Amino acid sequence: MLNGGCRRQRMSIEQWLTAQKKVDRLLLMLQAKAEDFQARSRRNNVCILGIAELTRVDNMERYVEQLLIDLMDRETFSDMFMSERANR
Repeated sequence: MLNGGCRRQRMSIEQWLTAQKKVDRLLLMLQAKAEDFQARSRRNNVCILGIAELTRVDNMERYVEQLLIDLMDRETFSDMFMSERANR
């Protein structure tokens, strides 16, 4: 009687370990996907240094766009860049 209970408990532990291994593999796969997604989202980012931290504007995206237009001619800017968002 006791031996049967131990066998069932052992099977239960083995099933749990098998399920845990599947969860571990899934977690590793999801971590890899998240890292890939983050890397892809950073690929086309442009960092602009030199804007003072104290610069306060209502629309940072528009401010950065205008800054780039002032530094380049308008045609170059519109041909080369597409602004989606700007933030600190």
